[in-house]
Amino acid sequence: MKKIICLVLCAAMIFCMTGWTTGNIWTADAFDTEISSSYPKTDKVISSNSKYELVWKAETCTVDLIEKATGNRWGVSTPGTYNEITGMMSAPKPEAASTLVIEVLDKSNNNVSEYFSSVAAVKNGRVVTEDIQNGIRIYYYFDDLEIRVAIDFVLRENSVAVTVDPKLIQENKGYTIVSARIASFWCYNVNDSEDSYLFYPSGSGTLVSNKSYSSAGVKLESQVYGYDAAMIRDNYYTTEKSVRVPVYGAKNGNIATCAIIEKNAESAVIGVKTGSTALGNSAVYAKLQLRPYSDNYTQQMNNKQERQQVYSVSMAETPITVGFYPLTGEDANYSGMAKTYKDYLKSTGSLSEKVTEESALNLTMLGGVMVTKSFLGVPYDDLVAATTVTEAQEILKELSEKTGSKISAKLLGFGATGIEKSSYAGGFTLNSNLGSLDDLSALNDFCGAENIDLYFDFDLISLKNSSFGYNTFFDTAYSSLLKTATVYKYDAATRSRVAESAYNLLSRSLLNDGTKKLVKNISDWNLSGISLEDLTSVAYSDHSTETTEYFTKGKMSEDVVGIMDTLSEKYKIAAYDANAYAACAADVIYNTPNSSSKERIFTEDVPFYQMVFKGYVSMAGESMNMASNANTQLLKTVESGVGLNYTVIANYYNEFIDYRGYYFFGSLYSDIKDNMTSLYSELKDYYAAIEGEEIVSHTILESGLREVVYSNGVTAYVNYTDNNITAPSGSSVEARSYVWEK
Repeated sequence: MKKIICLVLCAAMIFCMTGWTTGNIWTADAFDTEISSSYPKTDKVISSNSKYELVWKAETCTVDLIEKATGNRWGVSTPGTYNEITGMMSAPKPEAASTLVIEVLDKSNNNVSEYFSSVAAVKNGRVVTEDIQNGIRIYYYFDDLEIRVAIDFVLRENSVAVTVDPKLIQENKGYTIVSARIASFWCYNVNDSEDSYLFYPSGSGTLVSNKSYSSAGVKLESQVYGYDAAMIRDNYYTTEKSVRVPVYGAKNGNIATCAIIEKNAESAVIGVKTGSTALGNSAVYAKLQLRPYSDNYTQQMNNKQERQQVYSVSMAETPITVGFYPLTGEDANYSGMAKTYKDYLKSTGSLSEKVTEESALNLTMLGGVMVTKSFLGVPYDDLVAATTVTEAQEILKELSEKTGSKISAKLLGFGATGIEKSSYAGGFTLNSNLGSLDDLSALNDFCGAENIDLYFDFDLISLKNSSFGYNTFFDTAYSSLLKTATVYKYDAATRSRVAESAYNLLSRSLLNDGTKKLVKNISDWNLSGISLEDLTSVAYSDHSTETTEYFTKGKMSEDVVGIMDTLSEKYKIAAYDANAYAACAADVIYNTPNSSSKERIFTEDVPFYQMVFKGYVSMAGESMNMASNANTQLLKTVESGVGLNYTVIANYYNEFIDYRGYYFFGSLYSDIKDNMTSLYSELKDYYAAIEGEEIVSHTILESGLREVVYSNGVTAYVNYTDNNITAPSGSSVEARSYVWEK
């Protein structure tokens, strides 16, 4: 009998593995060795409208955009570097003169190298162009590699759309393309130039220095919408902040560029290369990850592990489009970039109606955590209640009476196993140690009567144990190594994996099914709002299906927005540190980012994220009582115009010490309630003055003072320095303080 079972299991595994490896193989067309170069041999206008001309540059086989009225020029190739000794301009370096920079895997040695189109295609290969509507398609043939990549430039009314379609790639069997950097020096600065900077969307957004560092400079890249959760990760860096908006840009005096990744942003990487004396220029760019990869670790004889990046045989198929928007005059800055992106979201219908009411006070109320107890020497797991449903109502009642504020309250960790990811979506239940559904119904009714928005959190992507028809072997997402994608928590001190925290990700093809299960299982709950912390902040790939559509996080935005639209027919939706697509569809966003990753090349953090969404989505800052510096957190909250946010528990027990996380420390309501009410009292008039208003400009003044102007004229000045500063209005802003004026 045992032999029969083993044979059946082996056959099942072989069948499954066959499905995983053969169904999702897509190969590019064979490389064309016969076609000859064919492109305009002189400069020419490709397309024009009332404001701009799209111009072909024959010498470099690149494209420029020219503003007719002023002659201002934007384009692929940067100018050369000025030589003070000779007094002459040198030719631009190959990298800075390239429309495409591709990363290529040499299968013979598994090495990945970069190749520049200006050398490997224009000089040592072939170029073929063809006219397309309002633009041009350029085929770059990298002959030494036998790889062809096509790129489209299309002139629109106010921008240039640049597209790379994987289906137009050709390659041979010896080399395979793994990524393509698109017009990587369109958004550039000359090193050490004044009144110029690069904008990079790390966290809330940050400005990047273009000062000279070294011959190689500094290079930094981040995946759009966060690190792919399905990829193997050994540790988690303390200062890491995800890229939440698919926007980057550059300012050069009175002209600038705002670049928006308009299609397939989830498969993109935004990078910056700055301070290279060899290049003489700094740039920020988008890169399409064509082939997914995972880090594979092998044990060596010396007890050390060797890390090797293993790339998928097949490519992702979805094209990427980057829109380059020229900015001039007063809009030639990061405020203009935020406005441009907001206008883009409005034009696509992603941001439609302005919010009429914003929550000035936002609470995340923690349910409990599972601990191991003993009865007569027999161990068992039970939930220790940090906050019961009844206690949550008592807290909200007291705060509502004391503040009179509009409040948003999120119940986190109230499911079957509390804060732990043990049962899918918390078991679609309320842990009995925390209360009953009748208690929850009473709480929801109370909140409705008191103008409090109540949200119950459900995790729709994590699967630790088989439950509700989902099996942790058959129904999980797979990495590009065709292994179950395993996710971990990380120790707050060492940043290393916590082994016992391991969980899996639900197969991307089942996300809609999980939503249906949620709607069905809570249909009789008296609940007005749903929180989706994980779904709105996490993006991941999946190789478990016979398609490449989920490679490199593909279609994540489409899937999530569809789920949120379905749920919003009945419920309000709360998001958390939300990716842009989820932010647009949410009613409130908790923990909006207030800083960048603090890399050494980042000079000034700016509230770009809030500049885009303020006035359209109610937002809360990062948790006040979790901050390492409460005053700095207050200043960031004022600067970004978002509501106060607190993490709250009603009871503290010693068992919480063993929990691998920060939730339960410094969050006891009785300890922090006086601070909450006094701080709200200090800010309530400010919140009333800016409710529903957009941020129309944000400026870092020469004094270091930060000026925030709202659409109704309200202006806030925030001073992070150690000196008292006089604002342009004449008001005195004390050190590490703020003022606001109508």
